[in-house]
Amino acid sequence: MSILAVKTDRNALKAIAKTLRFFDELAYCQMTMEDDADTVNAKNLLLGVIESGGYRAVYQRRKGTKLIKIKKP
Repeated sequence: MSILAVKTDRNALKAIAKTLRFFDELAYCQMTMEDDADTVNAKNLLLGVIESGGYRAVYQRRKGTKLIKIKKP
């Protein structure tokens, strides 16, 4: 379990962001419609956690995953 805080730590967001690239590999796997819907929902929830922290995740091959701060207009 995690320690609850007012704001999600950047290290936690980075760990979540590192997992997102593995969801793209599922496109080449055979899954049931229900399992596919669940995995898409899980990916969207993880993306929502990152975005609610004020970042967006970018993965580049050989460079890894980066968190980029979302600029407020």
